[in-house]
Amino acid sequence: MSRKPARETYDADVLLMPLRGETTHVHALFKLTYAIGANGRCARTLPEPLQHDWRDPDVDRPLLGGSDYWLVKPRTDLVVQGAVHAAGGRPVERMRAGITLGKVSKEIAVCGPRAITWVGGRPVIGEPQPFATIPMAWTEAYGGMDWRVPIPGVETMTDNEKLAMAIRTKFDHPGMYPRNPFGRGYLVEPGEVPKMLAPSLEDPTDLLTSERLIIRDPAAWWRQPLPWCFDWTNLVMFPRAGWFDPGVDPWFPVADEKSLPEIKRGWLPADFRRNRVNGCDPRFFQGASHGLAIERPASGQTLRIIGMHPERPTLDIMLPATSAEITFHLEGKATRQQARLHHIVVRPADDVLTMVFAAEAPLPRPFIPGIHKYIPVSAALDGDKPVEFLTPPTVRERVAQAQTQHRQKPTA
Repeated sequence: MSRKPARETYDADVLLMPLRGETTHVHALFKLTYAIGANGRCARTLPEPLQHDWRDPDVDRPLLGGSDYWLVKPRTDLVVQGAVHAAGGRPVERMRAGITLGKVSKEIAVCGPRAITWVGGRPVIGEPQPFATIPMAWTEAYGGMDWRVPIPGVETMTDNEKLAMAIRTKFDHPGMYPRNPFGRGYLVEPGEVPKMLAPSLEDPTDLLTSERLIIRDPAAWWRQPLPWCFDWTNLVMFPRAGWFDPGVDPWFPVADEKSLPEIKRGWLPADFRRNRVNGCDPRFFQGASHGLAIERPASGQTLRIIGMHPERPTLDIMLPATSAEITFHLEGKATRQQARLHHIVVRPADDVLTMVFAAEAPLPRPFIPGIHKYIPVSAALDGDKPVEFLTPPTVRERVAQAQTQHRQKPTA
């Protein structure tokens, strides 16, 4: 379903939850779009619509990473999308891309395509080819899937069991690299894989080497390098997928949690498996890459992006206002909430920055969309004109419309 922005200067949506039955809470989402000027200052521009509504039946939910419609996030996601650009468009073999915002800093070692060849029965990572641009995408980072890894017990499965296993292994195969099944360079079994490439985006402190290419034991996946990128993570990636439900784990769970890089670097609590909440943990909706789910930054801080603008090797952005107030109007009564800044997304090549703010409030009484003809709920951003909840047609109205359409059908 396509959207048109709710206002000339921003987009917004008001939702009642839960979706079915009696509702208990109202949620508001506001998306602001900014043009990044040559001096690094941001000015409001034509609004982009809220994207990736998980209620849309056409959305492929398992592949949904960044969504403007996640209703709760504990922290602010910082995301940079686009590509790495060599300075002046002159091809290079290697360079660095980076983000700095206050005490937050992340750097990516970028190199051109490198073939993995086999010499004397051993894999060797070749020298990088020159490049002018590399996509900032998980397909360029370390990861992938080694389909040669056998599925345990498949020989004795019934046809129904094989069908169920085929559905499961679409996103959960024993040869899948749980941190990034979309990447490249992940090899479990020995033996040449034609046209295999090494990753182009890497953690500078933990580069992939020829000696680490073949892990042999698929249960040892967690010892391999972390995939490195600035874009949204995906719902099926480890550790994000584990926050969906306490029963969700990689095919081979981590054997030594104390040695897990995510825990060592402070991005994952040491007790992450033992103390997961029942149902979906709010951290599941946190979609930033490693180290970029941050505390809300202050307005006016400088966000520095290196190597991702086609004309400027260094892009300094002065953040616009990062705090906002959302006022809910519920049956004539106003309830003010300090909004959460859910995410900051920058597309350097477009000179665009977007922010999504969110808040929620309890309803004074239950409303049932489809039963109530009018639901008096709205939300306003920083004192602007309220955005109304779009009350859907009632069941009675839909039935009457269907009957009218049936009567108007031409008879044979």
